[in-house]
Amino acid sequence: MQFLLIFIIFQVFVVMFLVLMYRRIMSKYVVNATRHLEEMSEDYQRKQEEIERQLLEAEEKAKNIITEATKNAENIKSQIIKEAEEEKNKIILQARQKADDIINQAEQSRQLLLAEIEDRISKEAVNKACELIQNTLPEQFRQDIHLSWVEELISSGFWDLKNLHIPEKIDEIKIVTPFKLTETIRNKLVKKMKEIINMDFAIKEEIDETVVLGIIINFGNLVIDGSLKNKILKAAKNISKKI
Repeated sequence: MQFLLIFIIFQVFVVMFLVLMYRRIMSKYVVNATRHLEEMSEDYQRKQEEIERQLLEAEEKAKNIITEATKNAENIKSQIIKEAEEEKNKIILQARQKADDIINQAEQSRQLLLAEIEDRISKEAVNKACELIQNTLPEQFRQDIHLSWVEELISSGFWDLKNLHIPEKIDEIKIVTPFKLTETIRNKLVKKMKEIINMDFAIKEEIDETVVLGIIINFGNLVIDGSLKNKILKAAKNISKKI
């Protein structure tokens, strides 16, 4: 009986020892597990904070990239608009210049045409005036005026020959007149011309009634027009200029 009691007591002590050991082991395990969980929690917290920091940095970078891209896009847009505006102004300027050139050419053509028409009208008017004089005035009266006119030309009208470029060699001088020159007039004319050009030459007369009055002298390509027709034409041009 006593042995059984001792055995039971021993068993109780063993159980108590095992319980204590178990509690110690469990306590140590719980402490370790708790420490590990705390470490895991701290590591998770650090990682969470790092992730949040990286996320914020990524958001900031993305925001900066978007801002920079928007700024670049606005700059490119402004540059494109500026270049387009400059190109537009350049095209408009070129178009205006071309339009001005066309207008100027048209105006020049108009002025040339008007001058040509005016010249034709003047010449036609002179021709009609000469024709009227020729058909209206008696021939003898015209011949008397013609002789007086030629006398005046010989005495003063041809001194301007000194200021003209006369060919170095003249073989023949053609004189166009509405009436045959008298011997006296012819000799005076030849003498006066020899004094001016200082060379010998042959005289060729040509009768042209459309000259009406006066004479036309041809030195090769040089023409000295002392006719009434030319005088009327010059007077008509002077009147047109004044108008």
